[in-house]
Amino acid sequence: MRRIHPAMNFILRKPLFLLSMVLLLAGPLAAQKTPQKDLLDSGILKAKLGDLKAALRDLDHAVMMDTTVPEPYYNRGLVRSQLKDYTGAIRDFTKVMSMKPMLAESYYNRGLARDYLRDFMGAIRDYDKAVLLKANYFEAYHNMGLAKYDLGDYQDAIQDFSRALQYKPDFAEAFYNRGLSRMNVHDLSGAIQDFNEAIKLDTMQYEFYSSRGAAKASQESFGDAVRDFSIAKSINPSDTNARMNLALALMYLKRYPEAVSEYDQVLDINPENEEALANRGVAKHYLADQPGACEDWKQASSKGSEKAKGYLLKFCQ
Repeated sequence: MRRIHPAMNFILRKPLFLLSMVLLLAGPLAAQKTPQKDLLDSGILKAKLGDLKAALRDLDHAVMMDTTVPEPYYNRGLVRSQLKDYTGAIRDFTKVMSMKPMLAESYYNRGLARDYLRDFMGAIRDYDKAVLLKANYFEAYHNMGLAKYDLGDYQDAIQDFSRALQYKPDFAEAFYNRGLSRMNVHDLSGAIQDFNEAIKLDTMQYEFYSSRGAAKASQESFGDAVRDFSIAKSINPSDTNARMNLALALMYLKRYPEAVSEYDQVLDINPENEEALANRGVAKHYLADQPGACEDWKQASSKGSEKAKGYLLKFCQ
């Protein structure tokens, strides 16, 4: 049988992101009972209970009652962020900065809103200001690292995640995201060490196992990779990426029947997955099921897979 050397890649997990913190500022409203404070308290309570639109109405009224105090703007900014009105949130946090320029949390939350708008450079500037004002602000270091990761600046991202870990040594997500960054600079041993630390701190995050498996597979430790992908799949059976990675590692181990079974399950979840169809065709090819292989490649090719199209031309004429 003619050999196939497909260009197959393991799926790398995406970074984990932090959410903004809800914080009620200390200020004039905290010391006195006023109609504005009643609205502010009502808005915060409704936000905590998940009624964001009602919270926004209360906070709007609180802002209109007195535009010279920062608390209503700040908390409205948080609610707007939760409602995905990031532009409005940025305006509110900027207003707070004009009144309380030394409040690190305003810069952090404005940076987070900019992050969601994919203004990564603006986000980095805000996170940098936050850590200048609050040196141990580990969340800001972590999110700054994520923004740099999104810009492809993996070495600087590693430094930021390391600073976050300096101030919060039990920060599993920072270990995980530093591990992803290290994979991107081809430091596989360092990445695996970081994923190990993340797993020690949180044994139920399937992303940690899946990414460690990808790092081990990149080192051609496919047996270890299979074990990690299997754990990831057991934690989250609906995650097709873990199944795809598991199937691919099984392929490299020449365990083709098991690989076909995993691709079958991926395609049960998502019949349009052209990569699963193309790779299942490869596994069937090695099992001498050439009609099955050609049918899979035909379907994958019709969905746009150039790899499957090449296999069809080479093996199915």
